[in-house]
Parts: sequence; C-alpha cells; structure tokens
Amino acid sequence: MTKFVTTLLFAILAALGVYMARRRIVFALKTGAVVYVVLMFARLVLAMGSVADHLDDLIWPAVFLLIAWVILWWISTSYAERREREKSGKKAQIARRASSTGRSAR
Repeated sequence: MTKFVTTLLFAILAALGVYMARRRIVFALKTGAVVYVVLMFARLVLAMGSVADHLDDLIWPAVFLLIAWVILWWISTSYAERREREKSGKKAQIARRASSTGRSAR
C-alpha cells in the first residue's frame, strides 16, 4: 500500500509542477498519468526477483488509471465538440449579421 501511495504522490507532484509551469490542467493531468505509469513499470523492473508477486501491484492501479483516462478522454472530447459547435454557431451569426447589414445598405 505504501508503494502505491508514494508512486501516486510522485505522479501528483510531477503534475503539480507541470501545472505551475504551464498553467494547462489537461497537460498536467496527462503528464501525471504518464509519470505514474512509468513509475509503476520502473518499480516492477526493480523488483524483478518475483514479478509474479508484484503483478497485482500493477493490475489495480492500471485498471483505475485506464478508467480515469477514459473518463478524462470523454470529457475533453465532448468539451472540444461543444466548443467547436459554439464557434461555428458564432461564425454563422456573424455571417448572417454581415449579410443582413449589406442588404439594408443597398
């Protein structure tokens, strides 16, 4: 349990450092996830003496990480689609206004 907590702590610290440097939350979350996965594999490699005993240390965190990745992917995709719809809707409104002002001037 302590390995899980320390690995998670290192990943959170890396994500926090990236967020402080770049002020991009999605980039920070992705960086934290990558750091977490790399640290999990590094811990498994360092404990190669009995990989079968340490495989359960990877399975559940990997499952939780996969679930979190799917949720974050769905949220970011739906946000990007909504932003694109709003952007195209605003462009259509501007085009309608421009064409209506052009007609009234004639």
